[in-house]
Amino acid sequence: MQDDCNQQMIKRQILMKAVSNVVKKLLKDVDKSIKLFSREYDFGDGQISKLLREKYTDVKLSTLWKLSDALEISPVTFMDMVKNELPDDFNFYE
Repeated sequence: MQDDCNQQMIKRQILMKAVSNVVKKLLKDVDKSIKLFSREYDFGDGQISKLLREKYTDVKLSTLWKLSDALEISPVTFMDMVKNELPDDFNFYE
């Protein structure tokens, strides 16, 4: 059981790294500081910064949706970009 928990944690870290990479790429096109972007789109203090530094072990779907709206892309496109950052054989069910 401990191995299963460790595997799930590792998979979450891989997923969050992929999310972070996508957000970093998309924010390069935004001509605003992270602080200004966060305030303008009503993200909590340090929320985007923590996401970029991979300090989350999981993130809410509503946060990802809000972030994709703020970055002016569809949530589906956002998730496709995340999927492209993941290893080809990535899944949570092994």
